[in-house]
Amino acid sequence: MVEQVKLVAEVDIAILILRVCSYTSQFLPSPGYNLDKIRGVSLDIVRKTCDEAADSLAVISAAANGQGSLVRIQHLAFFGLRCQIEGNTIAFREVLSRAVRVAQSIGLNSDIARLKQGMDETDKEVERRTFCNLYIWDGVLSRQLDHTAFLPKNRRPGNWPHVDGIRHGQDSEFDAPEPFTERLLQARLADFWRSMGSMQGANYDMVVAEERYDKFCSEYISQLPPAFALVDADKRWDKRLPKLPLQRLLLHVAIYDTLYWNFRPLLLRHDLERVESRSLPTYKRVLLGSQEKALAVAAVRAIEGITQLHALLGDSHTRFAGLVVSTFEAAVLLLYVCMDPMFPRDNHHQHIPQLASPTSSTDSLHAGILNLTRHACLQAVEAASKLLCILAEMNSMADIGASTLNRLMSKLSEASGKTRLTTNNELVPNQQEEAGNTATASTAGSQMGLTSGMGDTTNWLPYDVADLRPTNHFPTMSEMSTVGDMASWPSFEHPNLDPQSDFVSMNTLQHI
Repeated sequence: MVEQVKLVAEVDIAILILRVCSYTSQFLPSPGYNLDKIRGVSLDIVRKTCDEAADSLAVISAAANGQGSLVRIQHLAFFGLRCQIEGNTIAFREVLSRAVRVAQSIGLNSDIARLKQGMDETDKEVERRTFCNLYIWDGVLSRQLDHTAFLPKNRRPGNWPHVDGIRHGQDSEFDAPEPFTERLLQARLADFWRSMGSMQGANYDMVVAEERYDKFCSEYISQLPPAFALVDADKRWDKRLPKLPLQRLLLHVAIYDTLYWNFRPLLLRHDLERVESRSLPTYKRVLLGSQEKALAVAAVRAIEGITQLHALLGDSHTRFAGLVVSTFEAAVLLLYVCMDPMFPRDNHHQHIPQLASPTSSTDSLHAGILNLTRHACLQAVEAASKLLCILAEMNSMADIGASTLNRLMSKLSEASGKTRLTTNNELVPNQQEEAGNTATASTAGSQMGLTSGMGDTTNWLPYDVADLRPTNHFPTMSEMSTVGDMASWPSFEHPNLDPQSDFVSMNTLQHI
């Protein structure tokens, strides 16, 4: 019996090695290794061999031990990440659900179960950190797909990693951030929004959304360690910990993703088309306009963070899925709000009721709301388009996103008539509009960028809001595809997309 258990553990370790090899090979060729072969064997064959061997061994392992183990969770996680990097978000979620089931069956989500097993502290910490990553991925996918999370809110503090328990050496100073700090902060970020419950329904309550934001500022932003602060982060450890700047940007992008997600349902409100109407109380009109700006500010800052992150990665081609998904979704939201020729509306002279009193250091969007311009939004979209075009050379997911985003940019130009799309995919003001804006800015003494005129706004949304509906399937890349091979990818025409409109839902394009 002991030999049988040992054999299953060895099979799981072999599967883990194969899954890691298959996943990491997706990032080749790279600046450090520019060949498409490993010892004369093409990367396509390497991936296929690793996947087939891992699939066969996984059947054996499951038959021998139905409950699973920590190593099984780990190799399922790498398998899911490979699905994600290929653009198959639905498959990633399905594999994640299997990993969660294994984790629950072996008690990975319970610190009490670890006490019964008599594990040493290092093994306990490995389990806690594995569970932490599952919790983060579950939160991200449930938000992107508007699905219910697999894991409930973590109500046991003992389940979180003990970041002070493992240090690099005795010379480490007490306040130096640990390498896993960013992951713990990501898990707490997911935990906060999970505690808010579902907020993507048909009814959008602007007051509740504002309360959520104020609570987030006071309970999460204010508690960030100095090295990860959104404003004036402490960077004294950056040279000593070279990965810290990357981790900081990853966390900041994730934060801004959740912030525009908090306000995103307001785009489905018909009231948005009549913010200037007397049918809404004044404070609601002002609040709704302010939240529309907050959504745009969060999207702009997410794109800025992603651009900086890409620069830290060497401005090279990468298939890191987080860059593509966040870039595309933020850019689509900006294009959507810019379909309104009156955006951003000037409500700074009106009083906005404060439901809470976050300080300037925790209210990360307030300054951006006051200074937001249409020009800044269009520049962010342009930066997103350029980044996706760079990544598209070796990333099929980015290729689909870039082509779709450029099509939407053209639609914005056609719908507004106030901007035009250049040959370099840049949105610029028409000469007549630019002259009008210059005169307006000169008179008002403001810096409004592409300030909109006061033309007809009765139908500034030519696309049905039903186009923001979620879809559950998306064409995926063949497992036989090589890096840079776009031939096996289908076109962006999909039966779940409305053929009468080129405006694609954010949920749909999470499957790219």
